Amino acid sequence: MARRVAVTGLGAVTPLGNDVATFWRRLLAGESGVSFIREFSTEGLRSDVCASVTEFDAERFLSKKETEIYGRVTQFSLAAAVEAMDDAGLGGLMKADVPGGEVRASLGCDVSRTRIGCLMSTGQGSVDIFEQQIEKSRERGPRAVSPFFIPGVMPNSGAALISMRFGLMGPSFNLASACATGTHSIATGAMMIEAGLADVMVTGGAEAATRINTVAGFGNARALTRAKNGDPTKSSRPFDAARNGFVMGEGAGALVLEDYEHAKARGAAVYGIVSGYGLTSDGAHLTRPNEDGLGVTLAANQALSRAGIGPEVIDYVNPHATSTPAGDIAEVRALRAVFGERLAAIPMSATKSLLGHLLGGAGAVESIAVLLSIRDGRLHPSLNLDNLDPALGSIDVVTGAAREATVRHALKLSAGFGGHNCALVFSRAD
Repeated sequence: MARRVAVTGLGAVTPLGNDVATFWRRLLAGESGVSFIREFSTEGLRSDVCASVTEFDAERFLSKKETEIYGRVTQFSLAAAVEAMDDAGLGGLMKADVPGGEVRASLGCDVSRTRIGCLMSTGQGSVDIFEQQIEKSRERGPRAVSPFFIPGVMPNSGAALISMRFGLMGPSFNLASACATGTHSIATGAMMIEAGLADVMVTGGAEAATRINTVAGFGNARALTRAKNGDPTKSSRPFDAARNGFVMGEGAGALVLEDYEHAKARGAAVYGIVSGYGLTSDGAHLTRPNEDGLGVTLAANQALSRAGIGPEVIDYVNPHATSTPAGDIAEVRALRAVFGERLAAIPMSATKSLLGHLLGGAGAVESIAVLLSIRDGRLHPSLNLDNLDPALGSIDVVTGAAREATVRHALKLSAGFGGHNCALVFSRAD
């Protein structure tokens, strides 16, 4: 019998709050996390807006010395993972002295560290540490570079730090697929559990790349937008006729995935099931999607097939929806190829309209929103859809206020530069 993959823990660091409860409350209220860039001068840049994490206290999770070694993205990764592990009832692993073998005293049940892994990923890595150390080298010579430079910028430092913190001895690594990183990590973690390589996987994605060079790079590629009429909260506009680019965001989302029988045996609460996933490539262009969304269509159909369901039972879609002119059209074409005319009756929420685009962290944070919609029967609203682009045809985007809905099966889509696509189907455990 195939193993079912349950989600038993959630953790989040976002522009709308640094824990899941705050994030969800503000998301349902339709609050925007987008503001003007204040970390550096935007003179000469094509974008002046971002969605930043605020009031984040890294020293809740790390020593002062460690905060100097590890960049913001690694700090976010650890914070989200700690919350998710606590939520899953596995936070007690952190208190044990011996890293191997069975653990009972701190958890009240048998859990093997050798059967727990970590796939907490980032697409960009610690851009802040890299910039700081390059500047040191330029100003004072190569001997001024910190001996901790390499550990600090390694993209796998988040997964490594989380594994060390909890003494995890299962599979642990970083997966990078640009803006599909978070969803790819969830899908890959689910595969590992299904294959019997682990019983539990800490999965998700994080990013903290709002730095002058990354904003310049994305901006010069004509991917970013600016404040609309002087209001930064109006700048992220998925599906709107006036959309012209995405807003750089930062944050992290962590999901604890677990073999369903393992979770049930220890009495863990279950948010939902990762019932299907699809992973494809557009094979078309490094930064531009296939105009008909063929890779996304294929990924969605793979996910539905693996879940053993047809498109007619999907109750909700959380699309990638970056607010770029070409991307939104390609994605809606892909969805129409999957759902046909029924697409007009399936509610969708464009999470990036509130959070901006968290890049490698986007798919994981948005997956948390999907799972909470399944749990609570509420769909968060999208912002700034004043005039639906007529080229998109008829679609049902939740606007204004949160909407009540019964969600049994939901589809989450992500796509990344390089043509990387990932689709996830989340289902109610019952």
